[in-house]
Amino acid sequence: MAREERRLPDGTLDHPDLPIKPPFVFLIATGVGAIAHQLVGQTIRPAGMAWIGQAVLLAALCWIAFVIWTFRRHQTAVEPWKATKTIIATGPFALSRNPIYIGFAIAQVGIALWADSLTILLMILPAVVFTDRAIIRREEAYLTRKFGAPYLAYCRKVRRWL
Repeated sequence: MAREERRLPDGTLDHPDLPIKPPFVFLIATGVGAIAHQLVGQTIRPAGMAWIGQAVLLAALCWIAFVIWTFRRHQTAVEPWKATKTIIATGPFALSRNPIYIGFAIAQVGIALWADSLTILLMILPAVVFTDRAIIRREEAYLTRKFGAPYLAYCRKVRRWL
């Protein structure tokens, strides 16, 4: 028996109906970059400096954990393919409307530096563009339908990325 999905008063789904789960965008981009690195092999950092990538990756993971903690503290879903209960405008959401996606991109930078891979680094661009166009725009349309003027006011105050 199919589960009935929740709907907003206008009849649309109570979630943004994303084409892919956002973490997979960055994982796929990193994987494609790693495969391309095996073929091309361009490096980006001085030898013996892998620790820089490890530090960047650790910082990104800490940032992502902080964002997840903020979602939990506000008792709303971290997963953007689920219904959002509230607009969060504090903590990392006071700096960016999409702080977790920034964390994913920075994590990919860390992986690229750690792996010494130009191709993993370059694959951030398509990951960010796809996330912006195919995911964030759907999320924003959904949040506008659900929250209206308060969400639009938040958008005027806080940038999409940085």
